[in-house]
Amino acid sequence: MYDAGVGLYETMSWDAVESLDDARAATQSLLVPVSWRAWLRLAVVTFFVGGVGGAGGAGQAAQGAVSSPRPPGATVADVDLPSLPTVSPESVGAAILGAAAVLVALVVVHAIVGAVMEFVLVACLRVRRVELRRPFRQFLTPGLRLFVFRMAVVAVLVFLGALPVLVAVGVVSVDVAGTLFVPLLVVGVGVAWIVGLLVLRLTTDLVVPTMIAEGRTVLSAWRRLLPLIRSEWREVALFVLIRFGLGVAASFVVGLVVGLAALVVAIPFVLAGGAVAFTVGLRGAGLAVAAGLAVGFVAAVVAVSVLVQVPVVTYFRYYGLFVLGDLDDRLDLVGEPPTRRA
Repeated sequence: MYDAGVGLYETMSWDAVESLDDARAATQSLLVPVSWRAWLRLAVVTFFVGGVGGAGGAGQAAQGAVSSPRPPGATVADVDLPSLPTVSPESVGAAILGAAAVLVALVVVHAIVGAVMEFVLVACLRVRRVELRRPFRQFLTPGLRLFVFRMAVVAVLVFLGALPVLVAVGVVSVDVAGTLFVPLLVVGVGVAWIVGLLVLRLTTDLVVPTMIAEGRTVLSAWRRLLPLIRSEWREVALFVLIRFGLGVAASFVVGLVVGLAALVVAIPFVLAGGAVAFTVGLRGAGLAVAAGLAVGFVAAVVAVSVLVQVPVVTYFRYYGLFVLGDLDDRLDLVGEPPTRRA
């Protein structure tokens, strides 16, 4: 350790930088040479923990659909259009509520499975072997606890975010003097959101590995990490800044790659949809086939998006694990990177 304060600062700040190369080496060791079984299993994990982008191409595919041509010389009046069935407002409302309930249920299930998969991913990276069923059963209870913690933080953020809106629309009334504090309220909510998102980020990157390393709950792991974060705040701040900057760059690159891949994937679906439109028409069986093609296109783009994100998600999670191990040897789950073993 250096006696000078500047030397101490440089020593602390280099760990987060050196971990970048450690994470790259570990990611390369896990994913190269390519094992499709490992990649597909990691793709399943990534679907839940890494988010899925690039699925918006379905709208473009729908816009490219071509309706069936009219007979030569036919006018609009010559074409018999089927009459639309009469639907009561009550039926429409019930359908909307039912669809909303299904959507909410799917989101909740995805969030619960995603919370468990956070532990599965760390466990796989720890042993450098990708499994799903055994670690999923093993970390089901910690995953549920993580889900509850995340939902509590999100609920607080939503409540705080709604306060300025409620004031603006007049649901929450304030006097003339109180209106002077509205800008301060907005700033305070913004700061609270930044803190909340930071808590969620550190929970994923640092708290989850701590829970695995020492068998702790979410709150116990946070109590374990808080003194470490306070003492190594420069290191943690540097990690957060690097993580954020690389995350923005990675999102741009992933979006570009997925967008280009979506254009390539769209070619056979557009050709098939055009053939259906000009032969059968977009009515009856033709409409069903076109809908199936649209669903198939969305599924293909989602699959491509998840596969593209596999090395990105793996790298960032390894990065957090190496930084955590540098902060405290007792929380080191990955040891030395492959390049240092040679």
